[in-house]
Amino acid sequence: MTRASVAAATPRRAAPPLDMLLSMMERDGNSWFANYRGIEIRSAFQPVLSVAHAKVIGFEALMRARTPKGEALPPPLVFSLARRHDEAVLLDRLSRAVHVANFADQGGDLGWLFLNVLPQILEASWEDAVFAEDLIKHFGLPAERIVLEVLEQPAADERTLTRTVDAFHSKNFLIAIDDFGSGFSNFDRIWSTRPDIVKLDRSLVGRLTQRSSDHELMRHLVSMLHQAGTMVLAEGVEADGELMALMDADVDFVQGYWLARPHFSLSRARQAALERAPLLWPLFGSHVARAPHLPAIRFESFESTMTAAANLYARERSLERAAEIVFKVAGARCVFTVDEHGMQASDAVLAPLPPGPAAERRDAAKRRLAPLLDGSPGNWSRRAYFKRAVAAPGRVAVMGPYFSLTEGKGCHTAAVSVLVDGRTTVFCADFVPNDDGAELDLSDTE
Repeated sequence: MTRASVAAATPRRAAPPLDMLLSMMERDGNSWFANYRGIEIRSAFQPVLSVAHAKVIGFEALMRARTPKGEALPPPLVFSLARRHDEAVLLDRLSRAVHVANFADQGGDLGWLFLNVLPQILEASWEDAVFAEDLIKHFGLPAERIVLEVLEQPAADERTLTRTVDAFHSKNFLIAIDDFGSGFSNFDRIWSTRPDIVKLDRSLVGRLTQRSSDHELMRHLVSMLHQAGTMVLAEGVEADGELMALMDADVDFVQGYWLARPHFSLSRARQAALERAPLLWPLFGSHVARAPHLPAIRFESFESTMTAAANLYARERSLERAAEIVFKVAGARCVFTVDEHGMQASDAVLAPLPPGPAAERRDAAKRRLAPLLDGSPGNWSRRAYFKRAVAAPGRVAVMGPYFSLTEGKGCHTAAVSVLVDGRTTVFCADFVPNDDGAELDLSDTE
């Protein structure tokens, strides 16, 4: 039976008061710990680094549990011992109390403290916001310094969970969605809870060293999360390649063995991170310098090429002749026009391709996407390149990436608006990355 089903099936009892939890805690030297059913619960802290600032901005508190014989127990196994809902609440709150006590004692002025909270606890215990406020007041920490990590696990009542998160927000706690990208993940909880931070699961981060095509997906994911109004933290970062891909994707924070391993001492964890942080931007500079690129397309020449092709089309009404000009630019694959309403005016002209991967991919796309290529005109008025071209006639706009129906992969689209017989026509061209995975360099364009 899962913890969620246990919570749902077990009658709820009164949540443990703070005084009771404090009475279960002891101090050993400079460290607080507690005993739960004979298991010793302590804290370890892992630093979180701000990429932009190359500095430590907080620590995640992690449970470290041992049996009376000194055997280490993973947190999921410890929580599995909490058979009833009230026991789960007690264990969850007890571990948080230990973490807050240790953080406050060891230097709670060192940034945010990230605390894990089971969603089942929040969903079933709306008064937890009151408990959390009492806890931090007892140890002299402001709510603005606490980030509550809601684990990306299903809850029996998402609406109640959302109301509880709202209660935390109203008390100035920060909220993070943890383990995003694991099995349960979806955007529903992000949309409903509006977290301050989303933590990308290690399973997503680990993929970045397997396939270069996953880098583009990571960029899109981070961009979507940013547009949703949240900051993005990648956890489990272990290798230079992962870190560089995450920096390419514009993540805000990173955490993992690359920076520092968890430690019982805040100062030692912080010192380990400070030794690594200065390497961040020099590594990225070397990464950028080594990254493969297509021959750079100067904006001046690219703009003049698109403008010349569009003007030729306006004069001669020959898309084929205009396409010949565009196809001289590396990566150009397709030319088409749309009218002032965004309707594609005629079939696209495709660049001739020699035998090879690009031609094979185009043939495969033609077969797989046949229902979309039946000759019916498409309406591209929603695309950003169309809107920008219409808004600034004669100015070349390049937007993307979009999925190319003719190539079966991502493409950038360039567009420029011209007058044909007194009516607005938008002249468009698709450009794609080359076949070895290097990206088209259109960074100088708009």
